[in-house]
Amino acid sequence: MEVARRLSREQKMLGVTVEMIVFIVSLLLDWVGVSTPLGDVASSGTDPNSWWIALVLAIIAGGIFAADALNYPAPTRFATLDVGALAAMLVFAWAVFHAVDGTEGPAGLKLGAWIGLASSLVAVILAANGVEPGAFVRDRLEPLSVRGGFHGAS
Repeated sequence: MEVARRLSREQKMLGVTVEMIVFIVSLLLDWVGVSTPLGDVASSGTDPNSWWIALVLAIIAGGIFAADALNYPAPTRFATLDVGALAAMLVFAWAVFHAVDGTEGPAGLKLGAWIGLASSLVAVILAANGVEPGAFVRDRLEPLSVRGGFHGAS
């Protein structure tokens, strides 16, 4: 955590993007497997039916943080850092759920699962340290309160 505090805001944001790219690559590696005397049996991160959800969320999180770090305009008003942080957290939750689900019985976690878990956790930590709390609410509601439209002006 101390290292994350010393990084600049842009470095944290680009770090989230890099970690999401690492997560996407980890989906192509073996996540769960069993080693037997006859050989290894393994499944990659793309074997679960919901792998595309994690892929889309990782692209959203990485794209939002990269765009903000590089001062590139967001394609929509909903592409905020809060949404990017939420997407990164959902990627981590997906990785945890599938790592726990895949270790039932004799199966064990393989390299891809560990890389996916670690990269998504680091992305969540960097995203949490890079997002200013309440920025989304402040940026969206302040213009309304200045105009008098938020508090029920007549």
